[in-house]
Amino acid sequence: MKYLKKIIFLIFALLNQVNLHFKLRRIGNYIDQINVILLKAIGAKIGHNSFIRSNVLILKPENLIIGNNSTIGSNSELFNYAEIIIGDNVDIGTQLYINTNNHKIDDPSKPLAYQGAVINKINIGSDVWIGARVTILSGVEIKKRVVVGAGSVVTSDLESGYVYGGVPAKKIKKLII
Repeated sequence: MKYLKKIIFLIFALLNQVNLHFKLRRIGNYIDQINVILLKAIGAKIGHNSFIRSNVLILKPENLIIGNNSTIGSNSELFNYAEIIIGDNVDIGTQLYINTNNHKIDDPSKPLAYQGAVINKINIGSDVWIGARVTILSGVEIKKRVVVGAGSVVTSDLESGYVYGGVPAKKIKKLII
């Protein structure tokens, strides 16, 4: 079983490279569906009608939970040492960077590189739209019905019903609810 998971993960990686190089829409749609099947086979929990686009790096598929009707855009990186939970009807643009790991820096007697890490899950609620090239850091919760503008860096929890943007992400305006 251990080797079967590695073989499936290798097939997932190879298919994404084929899709990346050929850029054929028809093939791309099939590969998006195959990505979900392969990721489910190695432990990811992915709901109905959800897709993982091409060339997405997922460190630990068993720590990934995605609801229904959600999409992760191409060229995204998910460093999920802890769980990443993505709700229903979430649309994530290309080149998302998300990391559940954060370095410790509180011991002056140790070099920074050797202080270890703090690992916290990330929770993205339902009905969320995340623009291209967004970074989401460890321990963040994005509540339901939120828009995160392209290029933003999410360093703390985001309340429901707002558009956020910037570095770090701040409230820009209230959504019509």
